[in-house]
Amino acid sequence: METQQMTAQQATTFKHGHSLVSEIALAQAAQERGCQCEAYHDWFTYNRWRAQGFQVQKGEHGVKLTTWIEYETEETDGSVKTYSRPKTTTVFCRCQVKAIEKEG
Repeated sequence: METQQMTAQQATTFKHGHSLVSEIALAQAAQERGCQCEAYHDWFTYNRWRAQGFQVQKGEHGVKLTTWIEYETEETDGSVKTYSRPKTTTVFCRCQVKAIEKEG
């Protein structure tokens, strides 16, 4: 069974706002791993990697990030209020994944 490591060119960027705190956390995690993975370019959730045809390697641990999700609600008086709530997610860098072998 042959596997390939994902290149930086194969990764696409995150589609949400960037956070300096998250960017620093991802840069530190990359440095600890000894890789050159860039924040918001080479880091994705487990499900996003699977959708792109990659599998997180067994034994790898992700980096937990907290982001703020904004949403709007309509009040009884017809006005719209915007709220924010925290959401925690775990991401993995491209150095932690391998291409999924296609059968056939």
